[in-house]
Amino acid sequence: MSGPGRRGMAVGVRGTTRVYGILGDPVAHSLSPAMQNAAFAAAGSSGVYVPFPVAAGDLAAAMEGLFAAGVAGLNVTVPHKEAAARLCVALRPRARACGAANTLIRSARGWVGDNTDGAGLLASLAEHRFDGRGKNVLLIGAGGSARSVAHAFTRTGARLLIVANRTPKRAVDLVATLKRRDVYAADLRVLANPEVLGRLDLIVNCTSTSLATATLPTIRFADTRRDVLCCDLMYGKPSRFLAQARRAGRRAIDGTGMLLHQGALAFALWTGTAAPIGAMRRALRAAIRSL
Repeated sequence: MSGPGRRGMAVGVRGTTRVYGILGDPVAHSLSPAMQNAAFAAAGSSGVYVPFPVAAGDLAAAMEGLFAAGVAGLNVTVPHKEAAARLCVALRPRARACGAANTLIRSARGWVGDNTDGAGLLASLAEHRFDGRGKNVLLIGAGGSARSVAHAFTRTGARLLIVANRTPKRAVDLVATLKRRDVYAADLRVLANPEVLGRLDLIVNCTSTSLATATLPTIRFADTRRDVLCCDLMYGKPSRFLAQARRAGRRAIDGTGMLLHQGALAFALWTGTAAPIGAMRRALRAAIRSL
């Protein structure tokens, strides 16, 4: 269909179509194009969202070139979130606080970075009736997503937050940015510590191990509380982390809800209008069924 679209129908690409996209490596697995293109169609907006595979050494050139080409907005995924923040001309408070950007907003001077990951996860957890206030939380990983999530939990009033990472210095550096006494850095040996595991209300795997050959050490889920919630920020095929949690009879959710809500927040930042979240949710479900 060409010309102005009716609400809920795809709008054909034409000279005035605004282009959006996602930068990552890898990025072919991303379901963001299905979700965001459904959002533009449902809103009757002339926008198209595409994946851009960008190697780490090419990120600066890609951001500069896409801005010069008139791209209207971008998402950023693994492994570029921290580097993208450093390349922006300005950062909004959430991105500045955590030092990572997953959403780039076009301005007259260049890309402005924001980060909707943490808020997206909190919205997803709320759908599962989990409120982080007063809770004990373990985050595994210290990359761009973990940084946003950690700051979100400190803002929401978590009682205890532990950041565990294969490279302890990365966890220490992240904890230092939070400036809270109830936040601790650890190495991955904490995943087998029954004293710690038995106190947790939530475990969040913020690593991208399901995209690579690296794996997490086995987590002693038998030492966790039976009502602990286990969340993996990755989505699609069940990760080893979630499979282990489910075998132990623990509640387990993947990152689909976080993807939905962080994407809806990004859509609103780009367009200035509320995202059609129902259409986005349906598109994600359809895309996951086709995997």
